[in-house]
Amino acid sequence: MKALPRLLTGLAALASVSILAAAPASALDKVVLRINFSPWAMHAQYYAAIGQGFYAKQGIELEIRPPSAGQSGEALVASGREQFGVANADGFVKAKASGMPIIAIMADQPDTPVSVITLKNANINAPKDMKGKKITWFQANVKGQIDPILKKGGLTRDDIEFVLVSRGAEVQMLAAGKVDALWGYSFGQALTLEDKGFPVNIMAMKDNGLVNYGTVIYTNEALVKSDPGLVQRFVTATLQGYIWAQKNMEPAVAEVIKAAPDRDLKLETRKLAIIYDLYNSPDFAERFGKMNDAKWAATIDSLAEDLPTKPTPASMYTNQFVDAADEAKTLSAAVRKPTN
Repeated sequence: MKALPRLLTGLAALASVSILAAAPASALDKVVLRINFSPWAMHAQYYAAIGQGFYAKQGIELEIRPPSAGQSGEALVASGREQFGVANADGFVKAKASGMPIIAIMADQPDTPVSVITLKNANINAPKDMKGKKITWFQANVKGQIDPILKKGGLTRDDIEFVLVSRGAEVQMLAAGKVDALWGYSFGQALTLEDKGFPVNIMAMKDNGLVNYGTVIYTNEALVKSDPGLVQRFVTATLQGYIWAQKNMEPAVAEVIKAAPDRDLKLETRKLAIIYDLYNSPDFAERFGKMNDAKWAATIDSLAEDLPTKPTPASMYTNQFVDAADEAKTLSAAVRKPTN
């Protein structure tokens, strides 16, 4: 009779083990990252970090969403419906100035890549050569950002003609000779034009007086307070994605192309190499992604004419997560060395 209780105990123990074995692993935190454009080279680190399992190892299931027509990425993140975003600094400042409770947690591009791009055969080689020329312009752009290069050439806004275009039309218009210059990215439209057989001149705004951040990674202020651990894990995995992408550029871009098959692998890989060159900045000498009051102040000032109020530089960002990530130091050193 004593055997029966022992048998029942043994069966219960086996059942317990079976239940534990069948129990699912702890669920990952589902997180959304809203990016600023349809996927291309500048987003390689996020897709690479998913592909390499860096977010999963940090307990995060990341979904990347491209811009949505009629919806502001900043507004979606500010509301808490989405957790993180990548934003162009000008759009981010405008959103912050309108009262949205968002905060930058890491700089992506420490300097604006915006440039005045012209065809080589147009012989527009210096700011003064812009006099009387037509330049493409997006409705959302702020004309204060072009003032430094005009001033350098002894010009004013009245000396050039702004031609409003929709995104994507600027390259075709310049190639067709309908405008003399376009306002775009040194590693974006410029490479696309050259790839199509149109050599270009590039006058980078960062070399012509414009002090601006390029792009930043941000979240909502409530999440920083309520779940700083999640924010830290996201930043850590993202930095790991940057580190891996630098060493594996073409495979990293291949991850992007899984989401955007219309992109060209070789062209986007060339773009990514240029982007990593831009990361070699004094701003990132200590830690990749670190920000400062002075550059935020200059960024805000360049947009002032289009802001309802001017946010304070200190309210724009926090370095607490970059400061806590060893990967930020590792990446800082890596981008200051030649890559093979």
